[in-house]
Amino acid sequence: MSVPRPNTWNEIKEKGGMFPLLLVLWLYRVFGRGFVQAILYFIVMWYWLCSRAARQASLHYLQRLHHFAQAQSPFQNRPTWIQSYQHFLTFAEAIVDKMQGWLGKIPDQQVKIFGHTHLSRHYGQGLVVLVSHFGNIELLRALKSSHRQKINVLVYQKHAAQFNQFLQKISQTNHVNLIAVDELGIDTMLLLQQKVEAGEWVVIAADRVPIHSDRTQRLSFLGQTAAWPQGAWVLANLLKVPVIACFCYRFKENFEVHFHPIAEKIDLPRQARLTQMAIFTQVYIHLLEQHCLRAPYQWFNFYQFWKIQE
Repeated sequence: MSVPRPNTWNEIKEKGGMFPLLLVLWLYRVFGRGFVQAILYFIVMWYWLCSRAARQASLHYLQRLHHFAQAQSPFQNRPTWIQSYQHFLTFAEAIVDKMQGWLGKIPDQQVKIFGHTHLSRHYGQGLVVLVSHFGNIELLRALKSSHRQKINVLVYQKHAAQFNQFLQKISQTNHVNLIAVDELGIDTMLLLQQKVEAGEWVVIAADRVPIHSDRTQRLSFLGQTAAWPQGAWVLANLLKVPVIACFCYRFKENFEVHFHPIAEKIDLPRQARLTQMAIFTQVYIHLLEQHCLRAPYQWFNFYQFWKIQE
């Protein structure tokens, strides 16, 4: 009997579309964070109960992290559905954090920046910034919105237009440009080249495989092989600008932003392209693993990241 193929990230139907986000934004503005935080407990319970695939993916990730970490595990015992529910609650809290950040409501004293020297070395220079669906990278955009630095974020075409409208409702001057893209075509590359030459950032997720392409590499993450996209590294190789990894997430009562240098320039020689790409990707994966161990509930890929092996 064949095993059903798990949904890929782009096949997961989003429940409610943009309406829940707009409703939460209105409630936040009228009643404040405390009220929104309270009702989110009920909303998350509904979503957690109704989304079987996401619930199972959450538990799989938490248990895999526990097994990978062994004695250094952030959990005393093997995670259960209780920890999965906490995982969803953390995601709900991150939604409120996004709004708080975009509205400029996060006090400076709550933001802790690590590795800022890696960033300041390239002030005014174009960068490729690697992010993942870990933590709350939107907070970085919000914190940078009061600066002259322009940020271009590559996003999935299906979600771009609606989310762009949502961001405009929160902040009219966010200095963030969402570029809808499914694949890196010639037109997109020319546009991005102009952006980095103007000293702007290009932000791309390094943990989502392409939708209409098999350009992936199989590498170990948390002790099990998973598919990783080549797109971020192909982009960096073409743009020839410094590459920095960024992780931004809530840790206890503060928000932490971590910058990690990956390379001054990505150079993928034709004869050893895949080998060199795997080396860079593994460096990034190792950083992601370390942050997962430190803040396990901040991983927000609610689908089967590790495909069922044949």
